[in-house]
Amino acid sequence: MKDQTLQLIRQGYRWAGGLRPEPPTAPWAVPTRLLGRRAVLIGGPAGVRRFYDPRLRRRGSLPAPLKLVLFGRATVHGLDDAEHHHRKALYLQVLTADAVADLGLRAEQEWQAVTRRWAGGAPVRLFDEAVQVLGAAVLPWAGIPVASAELPRRARQLADIVDGFGTPGRPFARAALARARLDRWAAGLVRRTRLGQIHPPPGTALHTVATARDLCGRPLPARIAGVALINFVRPTVAAAWYVAFAGLALHEHPEWRHRLADPAPDQRAVAAFAQEVRRRYPFVPVLAAVAREDQDVLGVPIPRGGLVVLDVHGTNHDPAHWPDPDRFDPDRFLADPIDPDTLVPQGGGDVATGHRCPGEDVVLTMIAVAARTLARLDYTLPPQDLDVDLSRVPTRPRSGVLLTPTAP
Repeated sequence: MKDQTLQLIRQGYRWAGGLRPEPPTAPWAVPTRLLGRRAVLIGGPAGVRRFYDPRLRRRGSLPAPLKLVLFGRATVHGLDDAEHHHRKALYLQVLTADAVADLGLRAEQEWQAVTRRWAGGAPVRLFDEAVQVLGAAVLPWAGIPVASAELPRRARQLADIVDGFGTPGRPFARAALARARLDRWAAGLVRRTRLGQIHPPPGTALHTVATARDLCGRPLPARIAGVALINFVRPTVAAAWYVAFAGLALHEHPEWRHRLADPAPDQRAVAAFAQEVRRRYPFVPVLAAVAREDQDVLGVPIPRGGLVVLDVHGTNHDPAHWPDPDRFDPDRFLADPIDPDTLVPQGGGDVATGHRCPGEDVVLTMIAVAARTLARLDYTLPPQDLDVDLSRVPTRPRSGVLLTPTAP
C-alpha cells in the first residue's frame, strides 16, 4: 500500500475526501499508510467516538517538525493519561466563563479602537487587522507585561507559527523561527515571574504556568512552562483565520450582516453564526492518534504503533448530518440540538477529561465579537481574490479580505 504522507501535504483538506467512501457509510474506515506506518482513516460520529477511545494515545502521533513548531516541546497535546489530565487542568483553571467573557470584552474594545481609525481611509486587510487586534487583547489578558510597541511583533510571530506549520518551504521556516523566538521570550517571562521581577495577577495564564507543578510536585521547567504560556495565547490569535472567513460570510450573505447589525442582536443567532463559521470553513484537516496495542478500528486491523487518523474536515461536512454541507447556513444551529460528535473543528470528546480543545469558547467568542463589529460598520469590498486554496493548511481567502471603509 502506497504511503500517503506526500499526498496529504500536497492535497491538504482534499486528501481525506479522495480516500473516504462516497457517500460515507456509517461507520466507515479506510486502511492506508502515513509516515511509513500502517494507518486507518475514520470519520463521522462513530469515527470521532472511536478516535477518543482510551486504547489510543497521542504521544508519537505527529511528526516532530510539525509538533515542535505548532505546539512546542512537552506540550499537553502530546501527553496521555494522568500526565495529560494534570497538565490540562492548568488550561481549565484559567479558561473559566468569566475569564473568556473578559477576553471578549478586551477584544471588543480593541476592535472599536481599530475601526475608528479605519473610517474613510484606505483599504485594510481584515486578516492582518484581526491578528493585531487579537494579539493586543490576549497578551495583556494573559498577564503578560508587553509594551505597546512590542505587541505587533509578538502578535505577528504567533500568527507565523500557525500560518507555516503545515506548509513546507519558507512558511515553515518562518514558523520555526517564530516558535524559537517566542519560546525563549516566554521562558524568560516565567523566570522573571519566579524571581519576583514581574507580577502577573493570580489566575492569569502567566501566573498559572509560572506557579504550576508536575505530577511529582516539582515546578515545571521554565522552558516547558513557557511553551504552555504560548499555547494559551496562540489559539486566540489563530482565530484571525476564522475572522477572515467571517468577513467573507458577511459579504456573501448580507442578510446575516443585517441580522447581526441589530443594536440588540439575538445572542442565539450570534452564537449560531460563529458556530457555522467554524463548521463551514476549513482549519484542521485531520488529527492523528497511535494504537497502544494491536486492535480492530471499525473493522480495520491496526497493529501496535499504527496510526488512527480522524477526518476532521470531512466530519464537519458530512452530508448525513449537515445537508448541503458547503452551504453557509447558521440556522442549522437554531433548530434541533447538535450532536457534538458531528462538529469537531477543534477536536472531539470531553473537554474536561479528553483531548477536546479547552479554548473552544475563546474562539467562538472571538468570532462573535468580530462579526458583530463588522456587521455594524459601513464598508465595501474592492475587487480581489477571495478564493480559498484547499491544498494549503491552514487556508484563508487569498486576499485576506480587503475592506474599504466609507466615511462616517
